[in-house]
This record gives sequence, structure tokens and C-alpha cells, in this order.
Amino acid sequence: MQARELLSVLPADLIKSILARREKLAAQLPKELELRQEENDRAFQLAKTSREELKALQADSSDSNVNEEDLLKAQHTYDENERFRRRSASRLQTIKNNISDCQEAIGFWQQLADGEWGHLLEDAERLRIGGASSYSEAKRLNSEKEERA
Repeated sequence: MQARELLSVLPADLIKSILARREKLAAQLPKELELRQEENDRAFQLAKTSREELKALQADSSDSNVNEEDLLKAQHTYDENERFRRRSASRLQTIKNNISDCQEAIGFWQQLADGEWGHLLEDAERLRIGGASSYSEAKRLNSEKEERA
């Protein structure tokens, strides 16, 4: 896109485009969440089963009925299933975080689409009516903080 074309894009159109993109992404996340929950449930069950099998073998190993190779194999299976459980729990949490972030972003862009630009233009409005710039406000607040200390 050329500079002139870019300048012709209105902020309202850009906001609508961003909002539509976010809503499209948000529509896909519940399906992904369901898949991750199923994966997490399966991983939890695998880890639980292999942990129980390992503990049973370890309890039997005191009776010398268990081969050392079987015990190592059970330990390896448990370790592998536990890694899978942790990975799937992490993936599930990532999707939950994405849903939360997406909802927050949609709320933000919806607010802008509804014309609530005030919080973004507070500094510009303060300057327009003759107030101090952001820099001078920050400097003033800093000096007041130092005086109190």
C-alpha cells in the first residue's frame, strides 16, 4: 500500500477491520479450547494410570517378584506420560489466556468503534485547552513525589 493510500484509510474503517479480525479469531477459540481440554483429560488419565502401575511395581519389587527391566520400563512410561500431561496442561492454559486476551481486545476495539476515544485523546485535549504536556506532567509528578520523600 502506498503512502497516499494509507493516509486515505479512515480510523473508523481501520477499527472495524481490526474488530472483525478479532471476532473471527474469537469464534475459532472455543473449538480449540474443547480440543485442548480433551487432550488434557486424556493426558491426565494416562499419567495417573502409569503412576499407579509404577507404584504397584515398586511395591512388588520389595518382594523380588519384579524384574528390574520392567520397573525401568514403567518408570520411563510414567515420565513420558507426565511430560505429555504437563505439555497439554500448558497448551490448555495458553488457549484460556488467548480467550481472555481476545475478549479484552474485542471490548477495547468495540469501545473505540462506539466512538469512545476520550481516553486516547486526554493528553491532546489537555494541550488544546492550554494545559501541560505529558512530559511536563510527568516531571511535575516526579518532583512532587521527591518533595514528599
